[in-house]
Amino acid sequence: MGGLSSPRRRSFRDDRASLKSSAFFLFFIFLIGALQAQQSAWIEGRIFDKETKDPIPAYVLTEDGRGSSADANGRFKLAVPGRTSGKVKISIWLIGYKKKDIEAEVGTSLEIGLELEPLPAREVTVTADSIVSDEKSRRTVTLNKMEIYTLPGTAADPLYASHVLPGVNSPPDASSLLIRGGAPDEVAYLFDGIEIRHPFLSEALHESYFSIFDNQIVENFSVATSGFHPKYGDALSGVMDISAKDLVTKSEGGLGLSIMGLNSYAGVPIRDIGSFVGSYNRGYSDLLTKLNSRGGAHEFRTEQVFGKFHIRIDKSNQLRIYGLYDGYRYAESSSFSVASKNRLAALSWTSAPARNFAATLTASATRYDMTFDQPESIRVGSRDDVLQSRLDAVWDLDRHFLEFGADIQSRRLETELSRSTEDDYRTQATRSGFYANDKFRLSDRLFVNLGFRAQSLSLLDRGWSFDPRASAAFLLTQRDILRLSAGWYHQFGDYFVLARNRELRPKSAVHIALSYDRITDPLDLRATLYDKEYRRLFLDGADGTVGNGGTGYAHGAEIFIKRKDKKYEILFVYNFLDSKRMENDVPILAPSPWEIAHSVTGIFTWKIKRGSLGIRYSTASGRPFTPLLGREWDMMSQSYLPVWGAPFSDRYPAYQRMDLNGSLQFDMFKRMVIFYFGITNVLNNGNISRYEYGNDYSGRKDQQSIFGRSLFLGLYVPFF
Repeated sequence: MGGLSSPRRRSFRDDRASLKSSAFFLFFIFLIGALQAQQSAWIEGRIFDKETKDPIPAYVLTEDGRGSSADANGRFKLAVPGRTSGKVKISIWLIGYKKKDIEAEVGTSLEIGLELEPLPAREVTVTADSIVSDEKSRRTVTLNKMEIYTLPGTAADPLYASHVLPGVNSPPDASSLLIRGGAPDEVAYLFDGIEIRHPFLSEALHESYFSIFDNQIVENFSVATSGFHPKYGDALSGVMDISAKDLVTKSEGGLGLSIMGLNSYAGVPIRDIGSFVGSYNRGYSDLLTKLNSRGGAHEFRTEQVFGKFHIRIDKSNQLRIYGLYDGYRYAESSSFSVASKNRLAALSWTSAPARNFAATLTASATRYDMTFDQPESIRVGSRDDVLQSRLDAVWDLDRHFLEFGADIQSRRLETELSRSTEDDYRTQATRSGFYANDKFRLSDRLFVNLGFRAQSLSLLDRGWSFDPRASAAFLLTQRDILRLSAGWYHQFGDYFVLARNRELRPKSAVHIALSYDRITDPLDLRATLYDKEYRRLFLDGADGTVGNGGTGYAHGAEIFIKRKDKKYEILFVYNFLDSKRMENDVPILAPSPWEIAHSVTGIFTWKIKRGSLGIRYSTASGRPFTPLLGREWDMMSQSYLPVWGAPFSDRYPAYQRMDLNGSLQFDMFKRMVIFYFGITNVLNNGNISRYEYGNDYSGRKDQQSIFGRSLFLGLYVPFF
């Protein structure tokens, strides 16, 4: 936020009435849900691995079919309507563990230990990628929800929090994910199983800096950097999968006020029906820029609304209805302005007709609108409409755990350019795909994953692409795991390019990764070696056409260490990367423009009695760029033309940044209040994001990151 200056208030004045109506409507829904919340008797407790004592997210089921999943800490709370005392028979189970049947007294708190099932256990994560989630039973490195909030420099955004994961090479102030030398558009983003084509508030600027995802409603997220599941398609480098909060059994929520604006969240159960989860946020830059003494003619505004209804039709069928809206506007004096809107509406139905079979059908519509307006010069308007549906099913066949499904996506793209003449570009395509995956256990220590994905695109004359994927995990001990994965991945790329070159084949990459994990209560450690080979990348031809002559590679090593204690926590990440690519207008194998050869992040968090204090330091090699060697006068155009050096043969200066943050809990008016603060770029390092040149190429301007030294303050009040 460091480079943003004090904005004017004119831009959103016309929207105030609608914003007030939206806020009132959301508050009204929250109030109705709270009034309808049911008072029930409960059975609650904690579920853990009997040997390691790690919490596990097992499922708890009563005789009449009511169920509840334990959270990442192994805790569950199961409503027992119509009962105030007595015993209830419940079953506790999780694939890979022995099922346990017990009688529980209503109103009691239980401690339940589950034993590993020697055979046939399947549910152990066997991919060799950097998947990170809240589920400790997956035996992977973890990043829990509170760490997303409290990591210095993350701005409580899951995209920023993911930058501390192994395999993610993005510097802290880049919103897009750079995974193992891959381009930003080689990463797929999913929200509750729905592919999000535009996960950032704006794409017209050099960087967006904010995602459309509100951390208040995020239940968990995972980042896969290789070996990802075949249900994910059309991605060459990685996948970010985000899940929103789902069924809540008790009322919860919060209200926050900071120098960035207002944020609110509420989750309420609705009697005998299900629950509602929603949030409303409003952001602006006025106070932030004034507090950090950055006055000027800049402004930005953001607005976010999310709502999700979870409806229990019966004990075997559940319905989810949800929507998302994100609005963004940025303006710099009268020179230019950028505005974008993201909208999502979705319907999801889950059915479990048998104990060993479940299926989810999801249908959604998304729309992204963006305008870039530079008065008296150019105006760009674009729209991206996507209709998609997918079916995902799981079938437990005792010795095999099958996952299979299909998806279809219809996408329409429109771009209008207004200059001296009007230009209009349109294209439309349908993408289809299906997948299957089998998890099985060859022995007590060896787990195997075999799967494939097939997909096609109506824009291309070619047929279906086929992606085989395989992985294995060997349990050296209960805490030490060796993983190996290999897979073939395809991505279609820019639809406008494909529409003009229908003979193109999808870009492809082959991934191989080997990793070692050491997972204990105080320590998470992962060391990884990987190789990624690119084939059939898009390469510009001399006649203006595009072919599949591009190639490339990325190989490297990663280490991730997280050490926890009662009073402190240490996190350390190191990434090494060597990547070269020949694609687009680069006819030789040159360093990848997204290659960050070395990156190191260290975080120390000190836990005090009623809060925490954290410090983060990040350093990274500069990204490659093509140097300007000079200029030449062109008689025909009567202007100077640049003389460029070898493609991406030079590098920007090394990146360095230190961040601080802290939080403190205290009571006010018999209610808990959380005060939090953050200082971004404490040392005020002038990190270079890019170089810009004048029209005559006579001089170069250093374009620094907008994240100069900035102070951030806020209060958050939990309620319900």
